[in-house]
Amino acid sequence: ESQSSLDPCDYLTGAWKRNLEWRQFGGNFKRLRGTNAIVVIEEYISSVQQDGTRYLKWSFGRGLKPTELRFGYVMKFNAAEGDKKSSSSDTTAIEWQYCGHLCNGVFQKNTKVYVLNFHLKTSTVVITYRILNKNSMAVCIVEVDGRHTPTVQMGNMYRLDAKMYAHLAREGEET
Repeated sequence: ESQSSLDPCDYLTGAWKRNLEWRQFGGNFKRLRGTNAIVVIEEYISSVQQDGTRYLKWSFGRGLKPTELRFGYVMKFNAAEGDKKSSSSDTTAIEWQYCGHLCNGVFQKNTKVYVLNFHLKTSTVVITYRILNKNSMAVCIVEVDGRHTPTVQMGNMYRLDAKMYAHLAREGEET
């Protein structure tokens, strides 16, 4: 995918499988565990439509059925707010609410990297997604809070073929 045609929202949209290895953040970076999750990212139509702004709804879970997914957040992507210093922006500003806190991030087109910052009352989480190709991303999450062991979570996200899994998503709607 050429950099000029890469749309940060179009790229993310779809169903993904995320595999992470969790390690202690510091010391000998002791391995803690491995996890797998499904991440579904969908276009979200907001009542507040603005030029250059798009919204994506993120859901997380163990499967693709609606009953297996939990709402995460809705992110606002605004290319016009990205890099105000240049006329042709290589960055896209990202904002969302999480647990009542305004969070922010950026998509950097020239490095194909999303950096998401969650600065909450008692914790800080920084997530970096690096596009590897049209169907996979590398992921690194640094999570520090006062109640749990600080962790570094690293792994990959792989795009799921929607046609292969469409019947699973429909099964949840028939209830």
